[in-house]
Amino acid sequence: MQVFESITAAHLKGPTHLTIGSFDGMHRGHRALIAAMQAAAHADGAACGLLTFHPHPRAVLHPDQPIASISSLAKRLKLYAQTGLDFTIVHPFTRRTAQTEPEDFMDLLKAHLALTDLWIGPDFALGRNRQGDVAFLQAYGEQIGVRVHVVPEFRWETVPVRSSRIRQTIARGNLEWANVWLGRFFTISGIIVHGDHRGRELGFPTANISISQNRVHPADGVYAAWATVEGRRFPSVVNIGVRPTINGKHRIIEAHLIDFSEDIYGRCLELAFVARLRDEMKFPGLDALKAQIARDKDLAAWLLARDPQIPDYERYREQAYTADWGVEAFGDSLDTLYAHAAIAMFGLQAAYDVVGPTMQQVIEAEGADREDLLVSWLSELLWQQETHGLTVQNVFVRELTETAIRALVFGRAGPSDLAHIKAVTYHDLAIQEPEERGGLWRAQVLFDT
Repeated sequence: MQVFESITAAHLKGPTHLTIGSFDGMHRGHRALIAAMQAAAHADGAACGLLTFHPHPRAVLHPDQPIASISSLAKRLKLYAQTGLDFTIVHPFTRRTAQTEPEDFMDLLKAHLALTDLWIGPDFALGRNRQGDVAFLQAYGEQIGVRVHVVPEFRWETVPVRSSRIRQTIARGNLEWANVWLGRFFTISGIIVHGDHRGRELGFPTANISISQNRVHPADGVYAAWATVEGRRFPSVVNIGVRPTINGKHRIIEAHLIDFSEDIYGRCLELAFVARLRDEMKFPGLDALKAQIARDKDLAAWLLARDPQIPDYERYREQAYTADWGVEAFGDSLDTLYAHAAIAMFGLQAAYDVVGPTMQQVIEAEGADREDLLVSWLSELLWQQETHGLTVQNVFVRELTETAIRALVFGRAGPSDLAHIKAVTYHDLAIQEPEERGGLWRAQVLFDT
């Protein structure tokens, strides 16, 4: 992929298909738009690229309201390249850029890129005061020979996927949902620096990285994460926060790499966040803190040993019914199907809009057969919600037979504003095995609201 430092630095012969935006995080919606553009460009024998601005326009226009980005520019360029784009333009954004009339900007693209096709979302606008909205671009594009393609809003599991939503979800520590929308584990990276060596004194040496003010970071708490150093990946348990038990003053990110003892100061560490384990807590003393860290380490090691993956398919889809609420859940195995059915039930209730998990709980259920077990399993989770305020955000099935399930549920307990499901019904209940090798299990479930 070629990278140009400005529009005027690119001298393309065309035909050229282009999309414009920050594409922060390069989430599933971004990749869907790019895939549609690439398919059309390939059919036209055209080059295909992306134009982004640096710094982010808000940093220039509203410096008092900076955006904490999901990905650094360097990371975004790597993600852009992975899509197979032919080129990316990183155009400097200044106050002068902001005053450019939309027709002048389009003329610039036409002159330097030989632009034939522009791909945008329904709320896209460019130029001074965002005057170049969809209607303007379509009309002006027709005058200068540029086709403007408006790609509908992208949804995943019924939820509109936007960078702003993902930033908010990460900041709440709800990585379980943010990762699904990104289509990969959220990562942060930095150079390993010396801390106060308190972790080593406790028996859990940590690699510390600095917190960047222009990057979004997960909420304070403890996480299971993959730690990558010089291309080698290790399971780790990560703490983000001020370490209240030892009266810490500054927010830090510290990772304990499990079963690892090398000196890696000064090297780059990348953390891929897999799951949130709990809130940061203040303990009555160091012995209690050490005992909890040991439990966190064991849980992170167990979870990462399962090598959890982000599904490349939707875990569920909402089904349209007149009175009831229905879902169709999917899984690449029967245990995954039961896990995704639980996530679907809470996803319908907007579990993605709450703070990330703070606890784990083993939930068990029994049934006469697969279908009855599914109803019993979901009903048990509903009972936990009604009596203890449980909000389920992740599920790991430990044992599953035709008539019994035992699973470790990650979530929160306490009052919430979730929409309420009254009961799981047997109406139109069905579990279908994969129709072909490598296919998906399916379950249809209706809820009484």
